[in-house]
Amino acid sequence: MDSIGTAPYARAMTSFPFRRALCGTVLCSFVNVAAADDKLSDLNATLVGTPWTLQTLGGAAQAQVAGGTPVQLKLDAASRRLSGHTGCNRLMGRFVQRGTLLTLLPLGTTRMACAEPAMTQEQAVLKMLGEVDGYRVENRTLSLLQGEVVRATWSAPAPKEVAEKTRKPATP
Repeated sequence: MDSIGTAPYARAMTSFPFRRALCGTVLCSFVNVAAADDKLSDLNATLVGTPWTLQTLGGAAQAQVAGGTPVQLKLDAASRRLSGHTGCNRLMGRFVQRGTLLTLLPLGTTRMACAEPAMTQEQAVLKMLGEVDGYRVENRTLSLLQGEVVRATWSAPAPKEVAEKTRKPATP
C-alpha cells in the first residue's frame, strides 16, 4: 500500500465524495469516481493508458473550438498520473485506484488566458470533472457519470491511430 493509501486517508476520502479547495494558483479537487461495472480489471485495459477525447459535455456535442486544442484526458497506470488538456490549458493531477473506486487527487491546470469560447469550455470541463462520481467504458467510449446521468462522453482513437501516434521513426 502506498503512502496515500493508508487506512485513515482512504476513510477520509470515502467520507467526503467531493471536496474542492483553491490552493494558490492550482485548483485542487478531490473527486471519487467509482466504476459502474465491478469488472475493473476489464475496464483498466481501456480506461488507463488510453488517450480520451471529449465528444459530449452535458449532453451537447463538443467540437474543437476555433484556435483551441481538443479536450483530452489520459490516465497513466505506472505513474498514477492524469494528464490532458482542457481546450485552453494543460491539465494534470494524480489518481488512486482501489477496487472499483478511482479517486482523482488534486487537479491543476496551467494558467494561460484564452479567448472565448475556449475559456467557457474549460470552466465547464473542470466543473464536470469535479462533479462526476462514476464511469462506464463501452467499446471505445468512456462515459463520466454523476449518479446515473452521463455528464460527458470521451472517445478513444482506433487502435491503428494509437499505433501511428506512438510509432518511433526509424534511425538511419
